[in-house]
Amino acid sequence: MVRPLVLVGLALVFCLSSEILAAPQIDNASLRGLTIGQTTRLTLHGKQLGPDTQVKLDFPAAAVRILPESNAQKIELEIELSADVEPTHGHLRIASATGISPPFTLGIDQLSEAPFIEKIETLPIALSGHLSGSQLLTTSFSGKAGQQVIVEVEAQRLGSKLQPLVSIDDQRGTQLAYSSGEVTIQGDARVEVELPADGTYTIKLQDVLFKGGSPGHFRLKVGQFNYADLMLPLALTSTDGEASALKSIVNVSSPTQAPGPFSGPLPKIYTSGIPEISVGPDNEPMDASIGAAPIGISSVLSEPKESDAFLIDVMPGTKYRAEVFAQRLHSPVDAVLEIRKPDGGMLASSDDQNNTPDPATTFDVPQGVSQVSVSVHDVARAGSPMHLYRIAVTPANHADFHLHIPSPAINIPAGGSAVMEVIVQRRGFGGPIALDFPGLPPGVQVSLNEIPARADRALVTFTASADAQQAAVGTVIGKAVVRDQTIERLSAVGTDAAGFGWASAETNLGIGIVQKPKLTLAYSSTPAANALGIGQSTPLKVNVQRGEGETGPVRFSLVTSQVIPQVKDKPDLSKAIKLNGEQLLAADQSEMTLTLSIPEQLKDIAWDIAVKGELLSDDQKQVKASSTTPAVRLTIGSPVFLALTGESIVRLKGKISRAGGFAEAVTIVAEGLPKEAKAAPVEVAADKSDFEIEIVLPTGIQAKQLADVKLIAKTKRNGEDATSNQLAIKLETGMK
Repeated sequence: MVRPLVLVGLALVFCLSSEILAAPQIDNASLRGLTIGQTTRLTLHGKQLGPDTQVKLDFPAAAVRILPESNAQKIELEIELSADVEPTHGHLRIASATGISPPFTLGIDQLSEAPFIEKIETLPIALSGHLSGSQLLTTSFSGKAGQQVIVEVEAQRLGSKLQPLVSIDDQRGTQLAYSSGEVTIQGDARVEVELPADGTYTIKLQDVLFKGGSPGHFRLKVGQFNYADLMLPLALTSTDGEASALKSIVNVSSPTQAPGPFSGPLPKIYTSGIPEISVGPDNEPMDASIGAAPIGISSVLSEPKESDAFLIDVMPGTKYRAEVFAQRLHSPVDAVLEIRKPDGGMLASSDDQNNTPDPATTFDVPQGVSQVSVSVHDVARAGSPMHLYRIAVTPANHADFHLHIPSPAINIPAGGSAVMEVIVQRRGFGGPIALDFPGLPPGVQVSLNEIPARADRALVTFTASADAQQAAVGTVIGKAVVRDQTIERLSAVGTDAAGFGWASAETNLGIGIVQKPKLTLAYSSTPAANALGIGQSTPLKVNVQRGEGETGPVRFSLVTSQVIPQVKDKPDLSKAIKLNGEQLLAADQSEMTLTLSIPEQLKDIAWDIAVKGELLSDDQKQVKASSTTPAVRLTIGSPVFLALTGESIVRLKGKISRAGGFAEAVTIVAEGLPKEAKAAPVEVAADKSDFEIEIVLPTGIQAKQLADVKLIAKTKRNGEDATSNQLAIKLETGMK
């Protein structure tokens, strides 16, 4: 039973300093865990934790109480968990009048919590502490002969930069066991020992390189407890139309049978869009087909030198993709993948991909072949009950997508807008993807909540009403229709981008409200939907509203859905959508017309554009606040751009009029030309009046360089130089 969250709000008095207000930030906590079935008191230290403090959890709590001694830099909390809460790594966020914080990760299990101490009196226990640099921490406990003890460090999984190495010594100083960087617990450490005798045992904790980074927090768990790092199956088939199919965590029981509480999160199970089969270590070898592609197979290399092979039905003449998921799922398997015909003939093989040791390959099924053998073994021929893996075999054009939101939170100014980037990876599918935000707080609306066809990202706009105050935490769901079938995928949120075939560690987005924004931006006039002209410029008129009592200039920059092309690992700005010209608005002005420059080479898809403004101090050395306009989705008005690539030749024809009685030769010259241009003087004989002069303009010359060109006739009169009137010439080059 999940009990409703009860938040006891207190009228807190917060002193707002004159420093720049930013979103709330939790820097540290007295404890890194909560005990199921009990009330745990936490002290959170950070910035902008008030006023109007709200506590947002992604796990069920019976009650949350903010204690009276709290302020904007320190929050005292009591969090009560009921006995039926599932062990997990939960996330806590603080929302205040300045927005919502990134998630703060807590270990939630049945262990008692305490700060790190040098002597442990009672087991099991979880100790919270901090370690940096070359520091070595020790703690001790009394044990009995034959007692089973687990020592586990949670650090990397809690967002710490500590790379833990933990060891346990007996009372004579003899090391019984040590551990560092275990793959199955994502770089954290765990040792399990049977104590050889009665006595005092010492636990030592350090960074593996004696260079512990910051933050270096950890949670050290000591005692006898159950845990589950991996679980068969590694994936389940999602069920169309069921919301539960979008959940990444599947309720499973612990695989261990030892006495004691359960600690650590339950294994994450990926929900795929293809049939999934689980083959355990006790299954008999299969001579018959296991099923038809597309198919996912979860299994285990349970013994050293083991190699698994599965017969799969395929369509002759079809191209398929086969991929192994192992180390990306925190399994120790370093897999080798082979695809063979039933007669043993090799079709394809793979060891590693560019960005992961997990292999993948595509292969063509020959005509007349209706089955293939897909085999997996470890490159070092290792095996154990923890050597789990998943194979996915799909047609190469199988439609799927994966979503990722890099930012863990978005903070929206009340009465204004904020934009958020959503990135998509596509396979076999280029259509639009609708984005659903079921957890929006009151007063918040979203727009541009669709990734356009063939685009790899979008700028979603969040707009808050002027009286919006409530923060929220919720998921983001992508939906696409492919061949009359709806595909739904839950977005990964934060630094863990996850990817195809495995579940993200975080799928919740924090949505906060900045209740008294110092700066808001909006378009004075929204650009036309087809306002992009390749190789051309588009005006963007932006209105600026400074908060009450705020002054200072505003500096502008551009936010787009374009990934700027790279040349030698550096951005090639010649191919970027960018702002040209003046980008600083004076302190006494509130409207600015910016110039949006479009490169000559740009993909013909929809592009999202937003303008970011930064409110500066009077000396322009400090950013006081920032804000963005709503994003607009623009398309290219014409896919064609015309430019001159060679010399342009301009021929001008004219006539000379001479005064009565004057009959001398005249020379026509063009003056005011830049030095790159050419125009040979033309001589007109005394008995002629018509002329033609030729001006040669080099490629790339700008129109402003030709603004002062004029023709002049020169001659001699009574032995002295004489000139005609000046005839201004307007030359067009196509270059602005």
